[in-house]
Amino acid sequence: MSEWVRKRFEGAGLTQSPPGPHFAALRAKYRSTVLLCLDVSGSMAGPRLTEAIAGGEQFLAEAFAARYDCGLVLWNHEIAEYVPPGASQAALTDRLGEAFSHGGTNLVPTLEVAGRDLAPLPGDRVLCVFGDGDVGDPARAKELARGLCASGVRIIVRGLGPGATSALSALACPGQRDERRLIADEKSIRTGIASMATGLSRAARRGTGE
Repeated sequence: MSEWVRKRFEGAGLTQSPPGPHFAALRAKYRSTVLLCLDVSGSMAGPRLTEAIAGGEQFLAEAFAARYDCGLVLWNHEIAEYVPPGASQAALTDRLGEAFSHGGTNLVPTLEVAGRDLAPLPGDRVLCVFGDGDVGDPARAKELARGLCASGVRIIVRGLGPGATSALSALACPGQRDERRLIADEKSIRTGIASMATGLSRAARRGTGE
């Protein structure tokens, strides 16, 4: 099992069949949600985007197999496409397959959406971000990221090259260790994005309040 998915399974006490009136609330408590955010800016044109789409598809397949509710953000200088968590795997992979590169880079709108739609949810919440450049306004991005971490959201990042990796690493939750943040070259984009499934160790989870 990948390291990023929940590993503590706690009993919910006695149950009944058919489910009673409190079943929906109980199920929501143990819900798990991940939001995959991929850079589709102009610098991602060509093989980079092709590899990113393939990596995203692999990531989503694993997330659905782990029974996570999944959402998707394709980001550039704004939000190019957004599929809220809870969509089907087919809907997400179809939208991902239609991605095209354009625009600049600004992660702030994506982080704002995560704060609005991901942070308030119950259960395990994970924000996974890939980029190949800067994050736009680094101070505002870090401020939003710290708010997400404080709410219990785990942030996993992958950057193509040292510059992108440094910019995105500044957004990771304090105390979070992840040696796979750097994607060295274009040929490694697919496996790098898919490797976000192993982005957090047990110790890092404790550091983010899980």
